Amino acid sequence: MGSDSEMGKALYCLINLGLIGLAILLRRPLFLVFGALGVAAYLGYLSYEVFADSLLFPVVLTLIGLGVIALGLFYQKRRERFTHALRAILPSWLQDALPALRR
Repeated sequence: MGSDSEMGKALYCLINLGLIGLAILLRRPLFLVFGALGVAAYLGYLSYEVFADSLLFPVVLTLIGLGVIALGLFYQKRRERFTHALRAILPSWLQDALPALRR
């Protein structure tokens, strides 16, 4: 996040989105928390630095925040299905390396 280039900061956001995906795959909520914090930091940077003079960006950012909350609730209710669906598309050697799912 300390990079001076926009591409570096966007890559930081993508890495944090990857952490969120990894949290779903491994069922580790800590990865989800840190991934969400990283994405929130990137969105905060966008709102204060890049779009500082835009009048519509706070509205769009609010809608994105509400969407993230809705996605979190949606995920929480369907966590088992998401985990099983994501693991089903992985190769078998990688499935064997992952921790077993509790039933």
